[in-house]
Amino acid sequence: MRIASFIGQKGGVGKSSLARILAVYCAGKGHRVLIGDFDLEQLSCVEWAATRLKNGIEPEVEARAFKSLKKLRKTVEGYDLVVVDTRGLADDLTAEVSQESDVVFLPSGTSMDDLRPTLALARRLSKTKAVGAKIVVVLSLTGRSEKQLLQAQQTIQDAGFELLEAVWPLRDGYQAAFDEGRAGSEVGNPFLKKSARAIEAEMLKLAFN
Repeated sequence: MRIASFIGQKGGVGKSSLARILAVYCAGKGHRVLIGDFDLEQLSCVEWAATRLKNGIEPEVEARAFKSLKKLRKTVEGYDLVVVDTRGLADDLTAEVSQESDVVFLPSGTSMDDLRPTLALARRLSKTKAVGAKIVVVLSLTGRSEKQLLQAQQTIQDAGFELLEAVWPLRDGYQAAFDEGRAGSEVGNPFLKKSARAIEAEMLKLAFN
């Protein structure tokens, strides 16, 4: 069983959105996938999966709430991939999840308000060698400014962390899909679908590498 986790120092950077993309793609390829939702206050992925089931959207994706990785390990068997969506605040659980994961995705916006806490968290986690090699920063909710995107990419590279080549753009069309229980790759807009396909392919390689 592989574990791909999405963590962050703050909320609103696209953790749940990216977790759903990876889970749906893997489920569509025939893998048995579970989303472990550790944000007990929001339970965004659990509610999203329930909406998806209610609307009869395939492939079906299972999501469950967990308060500890130990509990997940005890109760989860037979899955090819567990996608962990943590709450928007780094804590002891974040460190535990990171150590147990095969890949750790850190979504971040392009502004320094997002990059500073993201890279600070990456530095703290990377002090444990076993975690440092797993960290991958994902530029998420990006705007239309090429200059700002390039500056953010350079900042991450200068900090010495691996960066996903594809980015997750901020577009209203994605939110409409989420509200229906769909992932970003299941939108009707060709541009949005292409962007989601690009990022899901890269995440998949890392999740099963």
